[in-house]
Amino acid sequence: MRPMLRTLPAAALVTLALCLVIPKAFSQAAPDLVGSWSLVSLTEYKSGSEVEVLGPHPRGQLIFSSDGRYVLVGLRADLPKFAKGNRLWGSTEENQRIVQGNFAHFGTYTVDAAARVIVFHIQNGTFPNWDGDVQQRPFTLDGDRLTYYTPGSFGYGASKVVWQRLK
Repeated sequence: MRPMLRTLPAAALVTLALCLVIPKAFSQAAPDLVGSWSLVSLTEYKSGSEVEVLGPHPRGQLIFSSDGRYVLVGLRADLPKFAKGNRLWGSTEENQRIVQGNFAHFGTYTVDAAARVIVFHIQNGTFPNWDGDVQQRPFTLDGDRLTYYTPGSFGYGASKVVWQRLK
């Protein structure tokens, strides 16, 4: 047998082995979570009371891609419009309401399916203190409803964030 033909099966085995390893890495992106989600609620627990952080009908989206990237945005439904029509000329009150009425971050994610934890590797966000953070969120998935918990990370008590899968 010529040397080239002997190495061909070895090369095929290496290629096959690599193909088997690659899906394992992608599985960390949790196929059950991949897709688009709409924000249902963001509830903080403070001194035994529940408070809707973004009001009763928040708006938002969370997108988990199959390559392990995510984008997350949440907004109050009643954010004020800028009186002068220019966000650079917002009043102190307008700016305060808008800053307190939204959150967003993006980066990469992994999922520890056994521990039921989403791990956000935050690249950047509207709260710059989180830039570069790695944060874990215990989660449950009930059909098309994703719920995760954020232990004290918004500057107050623990919160529960609920998302509905978009179809």
